[in-house]
Amino acid sequence: MPHPYLQAARERWFNPYKRYQHSRLIHAVRLGLAVIAATLLARLLQLAHGEWVAITVFVVLGMLQFQGAIYSKAAERMIGTIIGLGAGLLLLWLNQHYLYNNGFYFILIGLLSALAGWAAVGKYGYMPMLAGLTMCMLIGDQGSEWLSDGLMRALNVLLGAAIAIGAAKLMPLKSTLMWRFLLADNLTDSSRLIAEISNGEYMGRQRWRSLQKDMQLINRRLVKSRSHLAATAQESRISINVMETMQHTHRKIVSSTDLLLHAVPKLPRPEISENDEALLHQHFIGLQQELRHTARLLKGRYARRIRIDTRIDPRLRALAHRLPFEWQGFVWLSINIRVELANLVMMLHRSRSKWLEPGEWRKLHQHLTRQHQQLEIAEKPPAVEAPPQ
Repeated sequence: MPHPYLQAARERWFNPYKRYQHSRLIHAVRLGLAVIAATLLARLLQLAHGEWVAITVFVVLGMLQFQGAIYSKAAERMIGTIIGLGAGLLLLWLNQHYLYNNGFYFILIGLLSALAGWAAVGKYGYMPMLAGLTMCMLIGDQGSEWLSDGLMRALNVLLGAAIAIGAAKLMPLKSTLMWRFLLADNLTDSSRLIAEISNGEYMGRQRWRSLQKDMQLINRRLVKSRSHLAATAQESRISINVMETMQHTHRKIVSSTDLLLHAVPKLPRPEISENDEALLHQHFIGLQQELRHTARLLKGRYARRIRIDTRIDPRLRALAHRLPFEWQGFVWLSINIRVELANLVMMLHRSRSKWLEPGEWRKLHQHLTRQHQQLEIAEKPPAVEAPPQ
């Protein structure tokens, strides 16, 4: 039985939301440990040009936090190094046996460099750029041990890439987590903003400016989540078109919340009955709850299926027609948020097995299975005893 403190630390470590909250710290610690491992390995094995092991770790891990991007960068570095090694060794062999530093040798160098430059501005530009760089490193070596030095540099690069991949697996950070929790935090904060906007209290300048700062944070998260779409689609195997649609829905929810915030200072005090006021209050409370439930769904803490009724309550429709013009737009904006949220929830439910972590999905599946079994037991009719003979 593990110590309670160790058990709590383990749960925090494997909690996806905790990893999202401390992603920058995890990245820094992971990079430091990987560089130590690379330096020690180079020294223990007494590798020639062993500095390239740590350099490769820095190149692959230094500015990349998330697994999808790290794997892609490591693979491109490995392939680019092997291609550059092959091109460089071929040039050196041709020069030593046939060309002897004549003009054709330098023309070949220029042609291969031009080809690398042409490909470097394409989709996978890092790989041809690195191939050209490796080739130049090899042909620039004037020593007699050019073959062994070239092979050692390639080996060191491959070792460094392998260490970077291992560090990414041991201390995992995924774009999927960032996308999920940026969206979840925005939905939570949008719910809180709507609560502040719709509580009927006077919106003073100082309070409005404070809420405006919160809105700016929501918009920064929205922009940041955009950068994780492609990597999330790659990690989770969710279609990029679905990811784009969810991002578009996210943006419309945020934009409508922003419009509500800018509209509230201009709203006149409506002269409505207590029943109508209670109806408006109930409408906004329901919207806040739906936003919070969706945020909990994204955090893996809500097992039940969220059902959002997008039909407009006839009483609310009639009330909106009686309200002043400014209030009508205010109510319709909140209804639009509910409609967009319903679309987002539908897409999240359909793809939930893909964006949840495997451990989260197993727990959720077990929980739903237990619920289903309990429901079957509750609905099973009691056994009827046979009458006495």
